[in-house]
Amino acid sequence: MGKQLIAAVTGAVTLAMATTAAPAQEPANAELDAARAFVLSALPGQCDADPAFGDSMAYPVSWRPGWAEADTPDSHGTLYKVFCFAGAYNLIDAYVFKGDDETFSLIGFAEPVYTVEYAEGDETQTELKAPPAVTGFSATLTLVNSEFDPKTNTISSLSSWRGLGDAWAAGSWVFREGQFVLSRYAIDPIYEANLDNATDAQRDTAFEIYP
Repeated sequence: MGKQLIAAVTGAVTLAMATTAAPAQEPANAELDAARAFVLSALPGQCDADPAFGDSMAYPVSWRPGWAEADTPDSHGTLYKVFCFAGAYNLIDAYVFKGDDETFSLIGFAEPVYTVEYAEGDETQTELKAPPAVTGFSATLTLVNSEFDPKTNTISSLSSWRGLGDAWAAGSWVFREGQFVLSRYAIDPIYEANLDNATDAQRDTAFEIYP
């Protein structure tokens, strides 16, 4: 029986906001330290307390709550991208939001739970027995190789399954009606670099498993 790869990833954001965002800016040291301290407390043992490298950014945002009336002023806050740790070929970040009440909230992201089953006898992991199957959804509090685009209010992530980058998972989450909503998730489970003469079809194979 071929190898079976099961990847579980996840979550839903509970921020009640629809946002507009300004370009990223370097936060003040005290502000950045406070956001990092919150992440370390919320994710004990999962993030480096004093990383040697890695960028953290702050994005001013404003939004109009869905319950707002005509004379209700917009709310304002800050979205923080906090560097967490580095793997062999991936950078891991957490995202934190601080609103008018000056309270930090750790953001969670929805991702599908899925299975990938390779064909019997396929030791190169380049031939699938069947297309990847979504079995449910879960939540993750960190993202891999992620970026926030303030023009589209979208956070994207690209997780390489190994250093060669031939197999990967990628997701996008957009601020919509007050939440970070999963808008797209795709995977490439074909390890074509294991082959001496990979075909274009093998190199280009990817599966959009959400929506």
